[in-house]
Amino acid sequence: MPSIVPPDSRQFTTPWRAFVIVAGSSFSTLVLELVMGRVLAPAIGVSLYTWTAVIGVVLGGIALGNDIGGRLARRLSPGPILEWALLGSAVWTLAIAGIAQMFSIDDLAMGLPPLVRLMVLVTACGFLPCILLGTTGPLVTHQLMATRDLNDAGPVVGRLNAVGTAGSIVGAFGTGFVFVPLFGTRTTLALVAVTLTMLGLASNPSSGRRSVRTGITVGLWAVAAWVVVSASFTHVIEVDAASRRLSGGRDRMASSPCLVESAYSCIRIDWSSVGQDDFGTMRLDRAIQGRTAPDAPRLLLSPISQALGDMIVSAGITSAGWADVDPTPRPLHALFIGGGSYTLPRYLEAIAPGSRIDVIELDPDVTAVAMRWLGVRLGGPVNALPTDGDRSGIIAHHADARQTIRRLPDAYYDVVIGDAFSDFAVPWHLTTVEFTREVHRVLRPDGRYAVNVIDGWPGGRFLPAFMHSLEVVFPEADVLATAVPGMEEYDLLQNWVATAGSVAIDASRLASQVRPGLSDGHTGTEPSRGRLVARDVRPEERERTDTWAEAPPWRPVARQVPALTDDRAPVDWYLASRVTG
Repeated sequence: MPSIVPPDSRQFTTPWRAFVIVAGSSFSTLVLELVMGRVLAPAIGVSLYTWTAVIGVVLGGIALGNDIGGRLARRLSPGPILEWALLGSAVWTLAIAGIAQMFSIDDLAMGLPPLVRLMVLVTACGFLPCILLGTTGPLVTHQLMATRDLNDAGPVVGRLNAVGTAGSIVGAFGTGFVFVPLFGTRTTLALVAVTLTMLGLASNPSSGRRSVRTGITVGLWAVAAWVVVSASFTHVIEVDAASRRLSGGRDRMASSPCLVESAYSCIRIDWSSVGQDDFGTMRLDRAIQGRTAPDAPRLLLSPISQALGDMIVSAGITSAGWADVDPTPRPLHALFIGGGSYTLPRYLEAIAPGSRIDVIELDPDVTAVAMRWLGVRLGGPVNALPTDGDRSGIIAHHADARQTIRRLPDAYYDVVIGDAFSDFAVPWHLTTVEFTREVHRVLRPDGRYAVNVIDGWPGGRFLPAFMHSLEVVFPEADVLATAVPGMEEYDLLQNWVATAGSVAIDASRLASQVRPGLSDGHTGTEPSRGRLVARDVRPEERERTDTWAEAPPWRPVARQVPALTDDRAPVDWYLASRVTG
């Protein structure tokens, strides 16, 4: 059967140009999808909902583009449409970094509900270029069939799909293993824009508008070069400012997307002062990972770090026989799940010298940043196990916590601190009963497990579900509130300490407990920060807000929510329900 494509539309006399365009557009689409999730992370974080929105918007744009491209291919000459679609997608690709910066640095649309803001941002960045790239498949197929008999439609379409899939595979692996780790997100976007520009020029070689095409090409490449240079220049400014601060200057790093862009996240440090001490706030994407003063490791600045510090002291009292005010407490064996700013590991190292402090931090670049700018010093080789020799100080483990904890010895640690959860980005596999059993295995019989949990209470479901999981494994479990009585409301972003051990937390003992701290630049003690939340119905004497938190009892709700397991741990759904209701 002869072709129905008009002769004047037959622009591909060889299939190789068609294959290159299809492979290149598919490659660019996958790179955009992955990089978009990374470049938007400082504004919206990384969670199941983030990637659901990114994938959904990309697929929706491709589907709409496929339909539009198929309709246009029969009505107009496909060559010019294909050229402008590819050039237009190149322009928008260069704009993605700027759009993301408006949302992350300039706090655009902060008044919208989080999930609505998420969809607005992802759609603004990715929908249009995916529509334009989605038109390429039908347009190229239409042109290629102009030189083929309709009986060849099956093999032609099948080969185009295979080539497109191969391009997507190269884009996926290249982005994760080469482009982002080596070049960063903005430079990768610039390289994609250059690729799309070249594909646009190749798609319509018979065009006579040489001066216009040349001007557009030069303009796009100039903008791409500016993006690459500005990304490198901004990073140099950030590093130089931080280096001057370490050498005694008072410079502060200006707001910028990333100080270091690792394989896992965009790492930033925002500097400020308290008294005579400078302190840095580490951010991974949009989530704060801790505040620490490099020259004052005993200074705990945030309520959650103070409350977790209380749990370290409580473990020292029960497991190591610490006294309330002990200038030379016995060293502890401590395991920290999540390093971040390394605030609490450095705190323990300062108050109990000689302690063995293992820190599981997935991202090596986070540790490198903490070592360079936040005063962290390692006491031994990375990934050194307690069984490898008697070492003290901070030992970093750069691996997933589920993998690392299996290699740790039984009944070794006095305290395990979990600080790997943020508001929407929670590694669910660290919340389950199965992981909690591993924590229980490495703890000494009188050891304590304490975790930073962010949830709304009352009303949230993640905190009760996590507490139920703790109760399945440990004899006793408790919740501590960190809000200041009468000043802070329990809201969607409240920090709680979920803790478990062989004995329950005594409310009056916790209220009278003090911890080593820093006051007016001198070592001293500070009162306990955390206040116990009642398990069941609260007796009259528990109405004292200086001893007990005003939050309602948690156990009645925890018993109604299923414990989290490796088979079922709907953590993202629990967290999103706080916002969506």
